[in-house]
Amino acid sequence: SHWEVRLRTYMIKFSIVQVSIAYFALFLLVNFVFAVLFYIHPNHCCDDASYTFAEVFDFTIQTSTTIGYGSMSPHGLYQNFLVVILSYVSVLLNTVLAGLLFLKFVTPVVKIDFSNVMTLCNTNGLPCLSVRVGNADGNFNSLVDVHARLTYFFNIDHTDKLGRKQVIGHTQELKLLNDHRSTLTEVWTLQHVIDETSPLFGLHFDEYPGNLIGLFRVTINAMQETTMSPVTEQSSYQRQDVLIGHKFADQVDFDQSTGVAIFDYNKMNETIPSLVWYPAPKKSL
Repeated sequence: SHWEVRLRTYMIKFSIVQVSIAYFALFLLVNFVFAVLFYIHPNHCCDDASYTFAEVFDFTIQTSTTIGYGSMSPHGLYQNFLVVILSYVSVLLNTVLAGLLFLKFVTPVVKIDFSNVMTLCNTNGLPCLSVRVGNADGNFNSLVDVHARLTYFFNIDHTDKLGRKQVIGHTQELKLLNDHRSTLTEVWTLQHVIDETSPLFGLHFDEYPGNLIGLFRVTINAMQETTMSPVTEQSSYQRQDVLIGHKFADQVDFDQSTGVAIFDYNKMNETIPSLVWYPAPKKSL
């Protein structure tokens, strides 16, 4: 059902720590509720009215965890019925916890950073739309067979035969200069050249029809080298996130003693002014 899908999706988004805390809270809550149900009976759980609530709660803990020291046992139809229900609920909770933890451990974890902005500046005499991505884990958690995709979304107003105005959404891909790498352990600058073959050729983002563009989206598909499991990360940018007349600042430093390149992720979003040329011709979307 709809609520079940929402619940499962919500639970899957939990971290391992959150799953553990949620399970412990539910564990205490379930045992507390059943301890109350046992305690309200005149003979409590074990045909002994002298038991305190703490002792009854201890009985529910022993029952739900199948410890069963043997010093306490249920007596009576009511108590045995509650034990059956408590056992079922406990098995159900343990199964859900085991499934979530297994999913968390087998799901690859990567840290792909995206720049907060896109830039538009001239590269080799042609305007290029650029965005940065990087593997913040570096060689410790390298990615292989990496594919990048850049798309943009725009809306077009349409009037049907009955005179009703509608808005139709479209998605179009923007070709990248380099959309594949064998491995990604550092920073990668993705570039789309706005030439005569580009859908963006001649468009100004603050003028019609360029202002119909809603957002740009960068998608990274790769394999985590350790587990060889597929991973996908995305980042979206509004039209105002494109810095026209800027380029990304250099974020690579070299250790002179070792000759090793050091990528400073604190400079991921740093830009500097740079010349940009807008093509004169205009074209429609």
